[in-house]
Amino acid sequence: MEIDPRVTRHYDVIDESDRLSKPGLGDLVRLRTWDVFDRFLPGGGSLLDVGGATGVHAEHLAEAGYDVLLVEPVLRHVEAARSRSAGRFRVEQGVAQSLPVPDASVDGVLLMGPLYHLVDPADRLAALREARRVLRPGGVLLAEVIARHAWVLDATRQRRLGEPEVWEEFDRTIGTGLSQDPLAPRDGGFFAYFHQMSELRSELAFTDFSDISLIAVEGFGWLLDDLPSRMESPAELLRAIRLTESEPTMLGVSAHVIGVAHAPA
Repeated sequence: MEIDPRVTRHYDVIDESDRLSKPGLGDLVRLRTWDVFDRFLPGGGSLLDVGGATGVHAEHLAEAGYDVLLVEPVLRHVEAARSRSAGRFRVEQGVAQSLPVPDASVDGVLLMGPLYHLVDPADRLAALREARRVLRPGGVLLAEVIARHAWVLDATRQRRLGEPEVWEEFDRTIGTGLSQDPLAPRDGGFFAYFHQMSELRSELAFTDFSDISLIAVEGFGWLLDDLPSRMESPAELLRAIRLTESEPTMLGVSAHVIGVAHAPA
């Protein structure tokens, strides 16, 4: 299976490691994601990091004692992850819809990017079914999506509302969930699907996952003008975000939301 060329071209010019290490927002995303890992992953065993990019999360989890296999479609990321690994975790090139491991063989699966780059619903369901196939009974899935109104919030945060084309983009993303016209020339850019929260729950339930909960990653924190200075001593902000992370009326304020679910025991 191939990924959309726009996805590859996007990551040819974007440093995914840098996204998770930038002062302020990068720190917030990374620390909040690791907080979710600490509380919802099983605490040991085998993990698949599917679409794990350059291995930022895989490295952290390997250091925490997990046996991690990173599966990533973008060759540039695969090479960077192998360099980062230094033997601490394994890396294979592959796609979320066809995972290179046997049935019921892992304790946890991370989908921290595939669901928003798989814009066709059939492909997203195929990725979830693969995660379900490889999980042991009772195993945990953490599946991240981009919230439907994230671009409206981000463009407002960036003070871009004066750009006429932004409003056309809002109409498309809110109406269809797509960040780009799928019929437009494939010239790169961020090609993704933005989820409604009800869709994420439905997709997880439809693929036979249970015990489903939704957790905001950035929560309201990413909208703060003084975020970089707050992240110099982040404990209080992180504590406040955790208080609101699963409040249904606030989930859509977060740029990213993680669905936590389990394979039937």
